[in-house]
Parts: sequence; C-alpha cells; structure tokens
Amino acid sequence: YYMGFKNLLMSHNKVYKETASYYHMKNPQMNERYYDNYMDYKIMPSLHVFKEDMAYLSQEQKDYPDDYAMVFFPEQMPIPTDLQEYLEKEGFEFSKHIIFTNDLANLKLKKTDLGAIRIEELSPESLTDYLQLKYQNNLEFGQDYAEQMLAFNKENLPEKGSKIYIASDGDKLIGDVTAWDYGDYVEIDDFSVLEDYRGRGIGSALQSYASQGYQKVILISEEENRAMYEHQSYVEVSYYWTVLKSSRP
Repeated sequence: YYMGFKNLLMSHNKVYKETASYYHMKNPQMNERYYDNYMDYKIMPSLHVFKEDMAYLSQEQKDYPDDYAMVFFPEQMPIPTDLQEYLEKEGFEFSKHIIFTNDLANLKLKKTDLGAIRIEELSPESLTDYLQLKYQNNLEFGQDYAEQMLAFNKENLPEKGSKIYIASDGDKLIGDVTAWDYGDYVEIDDFSVLEDYRGRGIGSALQSYASQGYQKVILISEEENRAMYEHQSYVEVSYYWTVLKSSRP
C-alpha cells in the first residue's frame, strides 16, 4: 500500500471514524473550522456513494452553527466527470492542493540582511502577541471562528509534533511559520508575513529557521504560489483536490 504524501501530511490528525473508503475527521469543539471537520477519501467515490456519504456527514454535523461540507479526494486522482458536474451544480468550490518538496540542500532560500528584524522560536513571553496576531487574521472568517481558534490556540499551541517560529520588528510581530516534524521531512505550514514586510527575505529566513536539522522540506500550496516556490527550487511531487460547500459568506 502506497501511503503517499497526502497521508503523511495528515498523519498527525485524529480520526473520528474510519471505513474502507474514507476517514472522517470530527471535532465538535472546533465546529466552525473546516479543517477539523471533513471527510477524507481513501478511494474515489462514485456519485451514488458520495451522495450517501454527504447524507451521513449532514447528520453528523446537524447541530453545528453553520451548514457546510468539506471533502478531500484521493491523491493524484482527477474527479470523475459525473461527480464533478454534480458538485458544480450543488455549489461546491474546488481547490487543487499542490504538494512541493526538495532536499533542504537544493533549496534557494535567499539570505539577506534583515537588520533589526529577529527570527526566533515562539516562547512563553511572545505567546500573547502571537495569539493576538492569529486572532486578528482569523476575524476575516467570522467572529465565532476567531473565538474558537483563540481558545484552541491558548490551550494547544504549539501542537504536538510542531514548532512555531516568529519574525519580529522591535515589539511588532510581523510573520510566522509552523514546522511539522515527519522524520526526514519538515512541513512548512501556516506561513505568513505582513504585507508591508514582504519581498525583504523574511519569508526565506522563516523557512530556513523552521527547516534546520532536516533533510527534506515539504509544503502544500495553491496554484497561485507555484512560481514563488519553484523559484526557490521546490518541485511538485503530487496533488489532491478538495471541495467545500458552505452557508458562510
């Protein structure tokens, strides 16, 4: 059985229910968060099976404040035409997630003089500012979501298997990245730099700090960021599709 990159990157996740055809991830405490409540298919479902599974998911999430369904499809598999047409008709939004990787030694991570900007691992002293930054970022997805994430982050960060690195300009937190440990691989996740500070090598510095001591670096990105990561010598090795239907704007 080929585990695949997608399963590797999801191996830290807690499974609520597993069948021969899918994993169901469910976290009622985080019911506003799509990436804690979704169905991840091991094998591509037929249209008939998909409809049955969505009925099950709808029942499981009937007490959630928002009506939504998030689905991950198998790695390196196109969605069958009849299923794709159904999803489009039902108003699902499609996202293609591209998995990039390379040996750390092969990556071209620009080294620049950052001046007074500091890169360091998140500490208890910097946690309050970090939580506030993430809270402000999450407000675009709604107050309820931001509040749930703030409570979760206060209790759980950094999550088991991960480290968080931050960039600061004086007392101002201007960027962050989460590094997930997968043996020889480190996954670069939740990567962000404030807009006013982009293009100054801060992103590359965060990636360098996060990947120290690892042989290979891996990340998931959307198509719009392909040029940036390929410029850094990341190579596409796989992909998978997700679809989302939500009542939330």
